[in-house]
Amino acid sequence: MTSVLFVCHSNSVCSPIAEALLNHLAADRYRVMSAGVQPQTLDANALAALSKLNVNTSGLESKNLDAVADEYFDIVISLCDQAEAAAQAVPATRYMAWHFNDAPCCSEADATKMTQEIYERIKLLVLVQDRQEKNLW
Repeated sequence: MTSVLFVCHSNSVCSPIAEALLNHLAADRYRVMSAGVQPQTLDANALAALSKLNVNTSGLESKNLDAVADEYFDIVISLCDQAEAAAQAVPATRYMAWHFNDAPCCSEADATKMTQEIYERIKLLVLVQDRQEKNLW
């Protein structure tokens, strides 16, 4: 099972969205967590956008990187500029940077757009990982 950590500054928008979406798409193949440099309350618009897609948000909570300090990950993905250095300090096999604006969503429409953008990258991640594991490339 591939372990993935999504890191953003606040762990209130991007990283919980990414965590929920990867769990929704491939929980049988991935152990997924998210954390932030300075965690804040989960963004209500982000949760609403996930709910519109019937993505389970139970168990999502904003947490500090300290909560994953004893973990080793196969992949750590930084989701904003402000979190990149902190993400690279987490023990992992591979690091990626998918930079989004990690600000609270001003509207549900903004959150929906952000969710769709992250979902497209999640689908590509799963596709590439699956092909690499099956030695198709």
